[in-house]
Amino acid sequence: MSLSSLEGSLHRGCGGRYALHTEQVTVRLSGMASEVTREFFRCEKCEHEQRTIEQRDAAEKQATDQIRAAHGLLLPKEIKQLRESIGLTSAQLADVCYGTPKGIVAGWEKGRYLQNREADALLRSLLDPETLEYRASRAGVVLPSLADAVAVAAVAAGSAGAAPETVSTPSADED
Repeated sequence: MSLSSLEGSLHRGCGGRYALHTEQVTVRLSGMASEVTREFFRCEKCEHEQRTIEQRDAAEKQATDQIRAAHGLLLPKEIKQLRESIGLTSAQLADVCYGTPKGIVAGWEKGRYLQNREADALLRSLLDPETLEYRASRAGVVLPSLADAVAVAAVAAGSAGAAPETVSTPSADED
């Protein structure tokens, strides 16, 4: 149901017409709340109310923006940049963040979900190399720089441990 579909449309129950109105609502997200103005439609005859998906989404986006600004939370693009700067996949970052579902991490990066203050603080703490290494080791995640070092060491160990190739040539006595 789109916004334009109800404006002035007929309410089948009473024959009245829907008109656009606004209301103040409190939207709660990730343990935080924001007061926003949301549009809705009301029948002028029987006062039946209808709210569209678009109206609900617009109010939630407005609340998300207000909450993010009020609490200084990382923006979706900043979360993605942070993850990329430390060289982790979404799944690895999810593991480092105490096993947060990877879909939630992807949702933070795309702006579908709002991280709470604690998750935001955890994400920011990963900028500290010691904290990152500790969280990664606890989660069983090998950091890219460590992974590269392990791969180089494995290649070096493989070539050092291999027997050198020998080429035998027949001697004059063997003829």
